[in-house]
Amino acid sequence: MAARGTAQCTAATPSAEGKPPVQIAGDLDERMRVQLFSGVARRYHEMRQLILRHALISDAVLALLVAVVSTPWLTTTHLGVGSWLLQACLLVPLAWRRRYPVGVFAALCAVALIQWLAGIVLVADLSLLVALSTVATYRPRRTALIAAAVLEIGAVMASVRWSLAGSWLRSLVFLSGLIAAALLLGVSLRARRALVASLTERAERLEWERDQQAMIAAAAERTRIAREMHDVIGHQLAVIVSLAEGANAKLMTDPPRAAAAIASVADVGRQALGEARGLLGVLRADGTSDFLEPQPGLARLPDLVIKARTTGLHATLVCTGDTAGLPADIELAVYRIAQEAITNTLKHAIDPETVAIRVTVGDTGIDMAVTDDGRPPSGPASSRGPRPDRRAAARPAPAAAGGHGLTGMRERARACGGSVTAGRESGGWAVRAHLPRAVR
Repeated sequence: MAARGTAQCTAATPSAEGKPPVQIAGDLDERMRVQLFSGVARRYHEMRQLILRHALISDAVLALLVAVVSTPWLTTTHLGVGSWLLQACLLVPLAWRRRYPVGVFAALCAVALIQWLAGIVLVADLSLLVALSTVATYRPRRTALIAAAVLEIGAVMASVRWSLAGSWLRSLVFLSGLIAAALLLGVSLRARRALVASLTERAERLEWERDQQAMIAAAAERTRIAREMHDVIGHQLAVIVSLAEGANAKLMTDPPRAAAAIASVADVGRQALGEARGLLGVLRADGTSDFLEPQPGLARLPDLVIKARTTGLHATLVCTGDTAGLPADIELAVYRIAQEAITNTLKHAIDPETVAIRVTVGDTGIDMAVTDDGRPPSGPASSRGPRPDRRAAARPAPAAAGGHGLTGMRERARACGGSVTAGRESGGWAVRAHLPRAVR
């Protein structure tokens, strides 16, 4: 490995402090709004369902209250049985006022017309105001205005005939005020129902969006973890397989080198276990892990080269340019692309002798290349990876295995706004990548 490359690839390893701060204020506000709207919507829904389930009973209770208010007038005036019958006809339909608002209103108007023709004054006429308010609450505004106009005509007729306030004009003003109040009450109740319905719809939409965002975040995290696990475990296992095959080949002819290879297998295995624990530690329920460590970056490239050399490859690294200030995601992408390229060399190349990593950091971006001199496999049973001893007997051909290494490299580069190309060059294989200095 070139001395210059080692010296210049000692950029600060990305740490937790180097990552952009997590913006949680907006998420908290959004959660509070969701909880508030959900609570209002839930209480309104529960109350509405309770009333709707017992609509007949609740409306009958209202009719009973109106009867309690209007009955003393009948008991003191002694108007006869007909007045009691008319009062009953004015009160009983109120039990169905919400189920049939317009029908109940029309029935009460018909009874009130009979009452006017009979010349009987009843306090139970309050039921007409209740019916008008119900029409304004549950029916369109045009229907409510028509009902109010009909009731106003009745007020004119009653004022002219009875003059309850001393004169027909005063009576008309008084009755018109009651009609306007009933109409406005119904309109306001309708507006409140519309507001609560909109809050309910918004709460449901926010909950749905929150669930969708959680699903998207979970899918993205699964993809990230799968990519990291592929890069970490795939590379380490490729190194372990190469070391084990080399140790097996040298076991009889050179026991000391075989023992050294076996010791390297143990070291690589422990390192792979530590990296896997650190990666999977974020999945713990309490969100803590004793194995968390910073993600690898340019400063870890020399370690990657040293590990490749233990497999028998002549690995070199040249890193030029100013690496200060590179984002952690960019450094991680450079490291993982180099790691995956070396893994592909170990797994798929035939008789590779050298692998070279070159990283050039410029003002506009980072250009990197990982090249080897291995021949491509001729078939599924071709032997792969470096041979620690060229004089050793041919190794058993491992089974061919498909992978997603090149796809993973391209996805990782694309996530940072870069690109990756791979292909045959000068009798070997080359992986080239271009990454921006900042994540796009």
